[in-house]
Amino acid sequence: MINEQISLFDIEETKPIKAKIENVKLERMKKQSNKAVETGEKQITTEAINELFGIKESFELPEVLLRKLLNKQEKDELCRAFMQFKFDMSNDCLRDYFQANNANRNNLKQDYTPDCLCKLISELAPKTDEVIDICSGTGALVVGMGRDIQYQCEEVSTMSIPVLLFNLALRNLNATVLQKDVLLNKVEKVYKVSKSEDFSDIVILDNYNEIKADVVVSNPPYSLKWQPKSDRRFNGYDLAPAKASDFAFVLDGLSRLTNSGQAFYILPHGVLFRGAAEGKIRKQLIENNLIDAIISLPEKMFLNTSIPVCVVVFNKAKVSDDILFISAEKLFAKNGKQNVMTDEHIKRIAETYWSRNSVDKFASLVSLSKIKENEYNLNIPRYVDTYEPEELPPLSEITKDLIKCNLNINKATNDLLQMLQELCGDDEYNKIKSDFVEFFSKQDIVGQTMIDFLRMQNLEKKTNYIVAHARKERRPILELADFERVKKGKIYEAGTVYMQLSATDGKVKFLTESKELETKYGVFLPKTQNIGSRYLFYMLDFEMPSFLRKYQNGMNINPDIFKYLQVTYYPEYKYQKELVMILDDIQFMYNQELNEKEKWEYFKKFHLSGMFPT
Repeated sequence: MINEQISLFDIEETKPIKAKIENVKLERMKKQSNKAVETGEKQITTEAINELFGIKESFELPEVLLRKLLNKQEKDELCRAFMQFKFDMSNDCLRDYFQANNANRNNLKQDYTPDCLCKLISELAPKTDEVIDICSGTGALVVGMGRDIQYQCEEVSTMSIPVLLFNLALRNLNATVLQKDVLLNKVEKVYKVSKSEDFSDIVILDNYNEIKADVVVSNPPYSLKWQPKSDRRFNGYDLAPAKASDFAFVLDGLSRLTNSGQAFYILPHGVLFRGAAEGKIRKQLIENNLIDAIISLPEKMFLNTSIPVCVVVFNKAKVSDDILFISAEKLFAKNGKQNVMTDEHIKRIAETYWSRNSVDKFASLVSLSKIKENEYNLNIPRYVDTYEPEELPPLSEITKDLIKCNLNINKATNDLLQMLQELCGDDEYNKIKSDFVEFFSKQDIVGQTMIDFLRMQNLEKKTNYIVAHARKERRPILELADFERVKKGKIYEAGTVYMQLSATDGKVKFLTESKELETKYGVFLPKTQNIGSRYLFYMLDFEMPSFLRKYQNGMNINPDIFKYLQVTYYPEYKYQKELVMILDDIQFMYNQELNEKEKWEYFKKFHLSGMFPT
């Protein structure tokens, strides 16, 4: 019976018969590799990788691979064989294979860094002799650095580490690899990776020397749960909450920077605006002048999650107290279901980062005082306004187009009437069809179109007059109206302006009858009789979409943000009343068109039913 205490990860205790089997497999791989040289490069597929490593199922890879890596001859033969594949040495060639077959998304939140993001980090990080990579995964960030320097890679997953070691050895790099739980600050095993003739050699060490580096890079698991426990790494800061350890990873990295070091973290946007303990840590980091830049990135960049992320740059040698914000979420190209940043996109971000200048609708260098005004909230839309106002055609053109549209509809109606006269059904159908034809035949199409035209001309003149003569000003909405969350059991009067706060669509609504509202809503109540509720509705309906693009965090609305909402206010009540009449008239015509559309749909269904009875 085989001793169950013997680890297959220890090559010294491998049985002789097993070694012979492995040698046979290696010989077969060598022959396959030589054949590949003759016929051209091989594509990396799951089947090809499994065959190369001598496994039947992908879950076997980490254990088998580590055993081979710890034997110099087998490691070198394996690396040579792998070099016959067609792959880019600057990218993690096994990342997608491992993530698809071996990643632990449920417990470890493993989502490995895409190539373009690795290249971006490489472009942002300064040149140095030593880099610490925290939560290395399979080594994508280190490989993407493309630098022949000393690395310290830290990873908790025993499944990921063999692939990480293989990536390092394949590129003949120097590194110390720690099997480490960063949150517990506990090292389980140490591997030394040393540059050799062709491929790095790998040995297990009993211990290692803790280092500090000028550069730390990290793509930690997003919002991983942990058990908060204070230690020296977190001195001077609150502890990250149990439900989201993001800042625990950040503070760990900062504690291992030199006094002139920089850290580059890929993080979820929540760290920029979430409150409670995270809000306190964010404030402490800002007041300690450690946050250098924040770069928002496109969504759908990762294989298994669509959430957008940001790069947060920390700098211990920072002199000025401003922070550079770069809004790069629109810089991407489609690649199937995923978005990727091209070399041009990466170059633009990097050049903006290094120049540290504001760029209209792309980047903003923000003072500490402005960040304090925003209560240390670092949500990027607050500082970089990327909103592009819709270019509307002149009102006269819109009017002409609407009239033209009505004429076309009426022409189509006449054509329809002619066709209907040729259709025949049963007696009941023919009688009703005859009534339809008679009704539409009596419509004064030209006369009705002229009435509509004059009506819209009148609305245009009234609007132009108000815009030219009425006094208006920008005012905080909370100076004009109070906001309150809906109170359970309270009856709100008709005319109340309200909107949903949880999982909201951002739409402002107008209550047409007095009734009780659900507590998921909040209401705006005019402070004086000088503001009509209907005018308040239209004012908020116009301002809210662009405001929420800037200040809303996630799906929900925090009512505290309304203190930042400014509106264009017409203080003279007569103009408020006139504007409401104009907008109500337009809304009535719009609703009428929708109603007509619905009736035409029933009209069509009636005829289909009459001509094709079941």
